[in-house]
Amino acid sequence: MPRFKQIAQIQELMSRKELIRNIGIIAHIDHGKTTLADSLLAGAGLLSTKMAGMARVLDYLEEEQKRKITIKTANISLLYKAAGTPYIVNLVDTPGHVDFTGKVTRALRVIDGAVVVVDAVEEIMAQTEIVTKQALDERVRPVLFINKVDKLIVELKLNEEQIQKKLDQIISRFNDLIETYAEPEFKSRWKISGSLGNVAFGSALHGWGFTMNMAKQKGTKFSDIAKAYADGTEMKLKESLPVYEAVFEMAINVIPNPREAQAYRIEKIWDGQITSKLGNALVQCSDDAPAIVFVTNVHSDPNGDSVATGRVFSGRLKKGDMLHLVDSLSETEVKEVSIDMGSLREEVSEVSAGSLASFTLTGRVKAGETLVDLAHKDGMLPFEGICYVSEPVVTLAVEPKKTQDIPLLLDALEKLAREDPNLKVSADKQTGEYLLSGMGELHLEIAIHELKNTFGIDVTVSSPRVVYMESVAKKGVVALAKSPDKLSSFWVQVMPENEEANTSADEDSGSVLSVDEHRNVLLDCSAKTEQVSESDLEAIIAGFEYACKAGPLCGEPVRHLKVNLVDFQLSQSGEGGSEVMRGTSKAAFGSFLSADPILLEPVYRIIISVATELAGEASRILSTRHGKVTLFEQKGLLTVITGFIPVSETFGFSKELRTTTSGRAFWQMFFDHWEKMSQKQALEVIVGLRKQKGLVPEVPKPEKFME
Repeated sequence: MPRFKQIAQIQELMSRKELIRNIGIIAHIDHGKTTLADSLLAGAGLLSTKMAGMARVLDYLEEEQKRKITIKTANISLLYKAAGTPYIVNLVDTPGHVDFTGKVTRALRVIDGAVVVVDAVEEIMAQTEIVTKQALDERVRPVLFINKVDKLIVELKLNEEQIQKKLDQIISRFNDLIETYAEPEFKSRWKISGSLGNVAFGSALHGWGFTMNMAKQKGTKFSDIAKAYADGTEMKLKESLPVYEAVFEMAINVIPNPREAQAYRIEKIWDGQITSKLGNALVQCSDDAPAIVFVTNVHSDPNGDSVATGRVFSGRLKKGDMLHLVDSLSETEVKEVSIDMGSLREEVSEVSAGSLASFTLTGRVKAGETLVDLAHKDGMLPFEGICYVSEPVVTLAVEPKKTQDIPLLLDALEKLAREDPNLKVSADKQTGEYLLSGMGELHLEIAIHELKNTFGIDVTVSSPRVVYMESVAKKGVVALAKSPDKLSSFWVQVMPENEEANTSADEDSGSVLSVDEHRNVLLDCSAKTEQVSESDLEAIIAGFEYACKAGPLCGEPVRHLKVNLVDFQLSQSGEGGSEVMRGTSKAAFGSFLSADPILLEPVYRIIISVATELAGEASRILSTRHGKVTLFEQKGLLTVITGFIPVSETFGFSKELRTTTSGRAFWQMFFDHWEKMSQKQALEVIVGLRKQKGLVPEVPKPEKFME
């Protein structure tokens, strides 16, 4: 028997697409997303209004409760009546911390509208801009909730005119984001204003909020809000102006239903032809069509199956259905279909197009996978790859305290990487270490917590260290290298990806053979690859990938490299395989080392909000860590410092800043760009990395790899 009485009605309404809304809450950290989610649950009758704002229902993990931050995305299906009509509102609460932006990006794929929450005091922050841009890139329509308006009254003590000016400023700045990042057809349609009903104002913590339409209907003026705070009766505001009513009003009146949204979203987020049979099914959000699902999150259940959360874009899904995994080229069976209710799942008979749900699937499924009805796998293409805004730039070495736990550790690391594509797992062959790379220290802390507590593996962990990248500053020589058996020869020339000077049309007109995750490109400038066997071509590409995975400077990944396969001569024995791969990689290394090799370090953008009298100290700490301040802004009682800091200088930064400011500073760091290191700095780092990896201290000469 269902634990939630509305499940049966939700199932009944699934076929009526006009009554479904798929929305997410996105924001900068600490701007009030999860607090607002509590109020929406209360409005749908799932939580006492007295607990709303304090319960943090969707932050149900122990670590989330302890740290008071959202770590994972949480889905819940709400039933809400507006003017007597019931609506399904599938709500996704997302993390605000930048280390978990990958989860936000995947969540945006399955929602059609986003409630962007902005702190009225802090206004539009860096993470606000990032998540809004991500939403617009996915053609997810944004609406705005300006939160913590009470602070303008109580803390900043602004008068009505000053408050109006500040709110107008936030709306104007948000419209600037839409103007900058939205596609031309959506720029004017999606801009916000109070009169259009796509912006709301309020205090999620105190449970009140309103759109201009609500205020007009109820005869409320802003002076009434200020008076309530002056009289100490502000807690009564949630009775007359419940914040959930304002947000649900925007969701129902502004955000499109799944059929409306898929009509314009599919061409952007799916790789196939929208005029095909499967394309039509997706565009029309059709129930009577092959089942097509996109997976956003995955975790393993105790039986070894995968519990996948995602959206049914087409068709119906029920227990016993057989599905094809488009990316993994494998099959899976649906063992259970469920509706998500926060930390709980309610099993149902089936879910249909336009719905968010969870599916227990046999075997191993990864986040970001596309699933299709097995009978229609031919011709099915995956959804567009997720474009993440950050990269794994911090690494830990992990090893089990008990040698016999190595197989358990390897299995656990594989599961973590499958569940979170932003975690990268690798093995260092020189040191025998297992390396775990993530977006930042917090991202890795949570992963290690999972290893210890979820998987029960006692591990030792190294201090965090930075992921560096290798590249070149100029065009290298055409390097000749022979395969180890001396029977095959390869001529390769490398250059920076953006190298323009001294590149003739003939040299740069080759066909693309391969592009890897770090935008390294292998070009066939020989016009001979069409004449070789498929296995030899695969070996050449494998040689390119091997050379780019760990460069010759210090074994770090290579970035933004153009590798021209100028010519090659293969052994007539037909047994090239690893010989061809190694010959290709040797030639690439030789040319690389002649091309003025450089080391790139990751750089964070940093935003510090600090009491104005402590701004100087915060700036000093940033400067002593080789950071650069680019902007000072006064926002009420706070000064906001914007700048850049090398990732290598951030270890221990939080403790120092917290101690120096007595906890009166708040900050956020997120990956911004890769930067060339000075020759002196690079030399020190290269020697250290080579020593760490058991390599000789000296960087090899190009001749070592050339014949």
